[in-house]
Amino acid sequence: MSQSQIACAFDAGSTTVARVKSTGHGSFTMTMCRTIEGGMDELGGPKASRLAKKLVSMLREWRDEPVALSFSPAGLMPLPAWLPSGSSAEYRDTLCRIEAGYFLDEIERWQWHDMALEPAPSQPAGVDRRMLLFYPLAPARFIENELRKQCRVEWRGAHVEAVARLSAVTGDTLAVLELEERYAALSISTNGKIGYFKYWPVKEASEREYFAITELTSAPLDGAPVKVTGPAASAKVMERISRETSRAIAPLELHPWVSAEKGANKAKSPTATIRAVSAAIMALNGG
Repeated sequence: MSQSQIACAFDAGSTTVARVKSTGHGSFTMTMCRTIEGGMDELGGPKASRLAKKLVSMLREWRDEPVALSFSPAGLMPLPAWLPSGSSAEYRDTLCRIEAGYFLDEIERWQWHDMALEPAPSQPAGVDRRMLLFYPLAPARFIENELRKQCRVEWRGAHVEAVARLSAVTGDTLAVLELEERYAALSISTNGKIGYFKYWPVKEASEREYFAITELTSAPLDGAPVKVTGPAASAKVMERISRETSRAIAPLELHPWVSAEKGANKAKSPTATIRAVSAAIMALNGG
């Protein structure tokens, strides 16, 4: 049975909205994707209401379809954690709040995404390996509350997990290298299950490329294709990284994860498109 899902992907300065249809046989089609000005920076300031109204108006055409929210702030704050196996969502949330109290000042200013990781080889019994990804609460909560007045918001979180779990579509192993202005990250997943994740805050381009080269020469890639995404992933940067690591790397694009109807993609960049589409796919797969 065909299902449709709307996703809104918020980065620092813009919002990309995508509509994805599932055929029910593991394949997906993007029917719409476009970007509007204004993102998390605006949602945290005096222009928040204007952006919310614009987005609500845009979504009115698909008011009966569920919405997923993907947040990509300028930087994330990751925290490895071990949580008791089989814990309820409510208990995990309580434990995450306790962990946040040790890690952050003013924890009421932060939202966290609880990302599941595959067990480590020497992992103790009775616990699950997680990565908590912290990002600013105020803009995320504001837009979620505004959209809930008109829409069914069924999933929300940081973009990192949704992008990494694209491997669920093909079942193959996928390595995603993210190159952002203020951080770099590498995830490796197989069939939607994330086995490896590293994050590194950066202040300049040389640090970003050093992280990429170090990770791609030491991480357990085992021949997995490396796909690169992010606004700092220029052709020249990718060429240098590929040359220094002797690895073939390529941009992370829609194919083979999802097909697109003719003229559907009007987003500002491949990165914006893939973040919105991956959030929609993750929601369609049950989050």
